Amino acid sequence: MENNINNINEFELDDLRRQINDLKQKVDQQGRLNEDLVKKAIQGKMKSVHSIIFKLGILAVVCIPFYIMMKYQVGFSWPLIIFTIVFLLGSVTSDYFINRINVSHMGDDLVGTANKLIKMKRHRVIGQRIGIGVAILWLIWFCYEYFKLNSAYGPEAAWGSLIGVFAGAALGGIIGLRLFNKMQRANDEMIDQINELTREQ
Repeated sequence: MENNINNINEFELDDLRRQINDLKQKVDQQGRLNEDLVKKAIQGKMKSVHSIIFKLGILAVVCIPFYIMMKYQVGFSWPLIIFTIVFLLGSVTSDYFINRINVSHMGDDLVGTANKLIKMKRHRVIGQRIGIGVAILWLIWFCYEYFKLNSAYGPEAAWGSLIGVFAGAALGGIIGLRLFNKMQRANDEMIDQINELTREQ
């Protein structure tokens, strides 16, 4: 009788151990699944950021012949044209280095990836502030040369054309700000996903 009770208790313990092991395996599998989903999500978001930078790079290269043409058709000085081209290419190059990260390995070290994303956000803000300062200097220089070149046509004609330039600059600034916010928002979402997953672990 006592042996039967011991056998039953042993059987119940074995069954309980199996249930606990099954539960552990399910929890581990769920954790791995969540981690894989987070990895894929942050890789996808970072690829979209890289796509934006690639398109901006193409746009900057396409604009170079346009600015060279302005030198010959409008008469702007070579220093202003060269400064403009360097500013454009420098902005895109800066964006490339700020956002440079191996997408295929993002998520292998979640804490390290989060730290990189935080640094990326900080450097992006610094880059934007420098870019705005340089853009203001460029606009002042551009206006000075523009008025000097168009003074013979009268102030009304010069101001009329310059309004179009300011409208274009404002539109470019709005587009640039929206892209900046989109990239910062993508970083915030990736960091939040990593923090949520690491809290669960």
